[in-house]
Amino acid sequence: MSAGSIFDSETKSGPGKGIYLIALLAFFVLGGIGYGLYWYTSPIPADPKDILAAEIRDNTVLLLAQPSFSGEEFREQILGKGRLIKYAWREKVAYFTFPETPQEEFEQFLTVNFADLAKVTMGKVENGQVELDSYKMTPSPGSFRFFKTTTDNFKLKTDRSVTIPFNGVNYVASLDELRQLTNNSLLYGGRLLTQVPERSDQPHMVFANHAIMVAKPEEPTLKRLAAELLKDVPDNREAKIQRLVDFVSNEIEYSYTEATGSRETLKRANETLMTRSADCSNKTILLASLLEQINEEYILLYCPQHITVAVPQGNFVNENGLDFTWERKPWIIAETTAPGFQIGESRVAEPNRLTGVQYVQKPKNSDVIFDANSYEVLKFY
Repeated sequence: MSAGSIFDSETKSGPGKGIYLIALLAFFVLGGIGYGLYWYTSPIPADPKDILAAEIRDNTVLLLAQPSFSGEEFREQILGKGRLIKYAWREKVAYFTFPETPQEEFEQFLTVNFADLAKVTMGKVENGQVELDSYKMTPSPGSFRFFKTTTDNFKLKTDRSVTIPFNGVNYVASLDELRQLTNNSLLYGGRLLTQVPERSDQPHMVFANHAIMVAKPEEPTLKRLAAELLKDVPDNREAKIQRLVDFVSNEIEYSYTEATGSRETLKRANETLMTRSADCSNKTILLASLLEQINEEYILLYCPQHITVAVPQGNFVNENGLDFTWERKPWIIAETTAPGFQIGESRVAEPNRLTGVQYVQKPKNSDVIFDANSYEVLKFY
């Protein structure tokens, strides 16, 4: 065999298998390194528990920032003597005040409520006022210290509950349950503004769709409250409904501030319970939400400058004439703004305000409101 025959055979066979193996090995090695770098440098997915805790914290801060919806008892149970007076939600910065107390008490408050005290910025006293950013506060015994911090620095026990005591019963809600109510996931929801049918002799008008704030059945905080309210009530439909009306009419103070405000104020049932006050709109929403928890049928009656609840008459007497016929069935009004109102019995000073029904609604169909006379379905914005 000639000397050149060896080279001839190598040329014909092409690259050796070793080269392919080396290239393949390099591909996997480099690919593995790249994959490892991707996972090493990519953000670690957040723990669902941490996400939930942050949502509860942020919702609690929002409630603290709106005392007309959350009430003094809620604030005291969460912050003690502290008070959240301003929440810059875009920047997630909360501004607080604290009364004139020994310094040790204030320092203990900071330690209990905030994770990193270095992130707490105190206001500075200038010309007799405490200044912080663009805000100024005149010190008083009740608001002596003025400071701010970021909301993620708020150290909150997210598994805690708040308790609002009433006569013989307590309204108890965990912070997570309040979060679910505030995000409207447990409400019927829907479109807010309803358009009144246009009439040639009337101006164009709109009004608020109250059913969107009514809680659905099985809302846990209201379910527990309804059960506590009815635990000693005979197993009788009329007695149960009357007990719920007694609670709303007697235990929730009528709010003239809400009633005479320039804008309609709609509150969820839990907000009415925490503030202990409501106008006809929010008393109606609370009663409707409680009736939902016992699976009782009812309708909302929109009257001139008033709204109320009506239930099927059943075995209720009708001595006061506060009734209404709808869907060929007699309904009787369960009024909540008159303390001690007895369904079918109690008389009111202006009965026409209750019986002059203009619109009718069943909250389970929250986006359907009927004209009580023409049966026309109203439009929404």
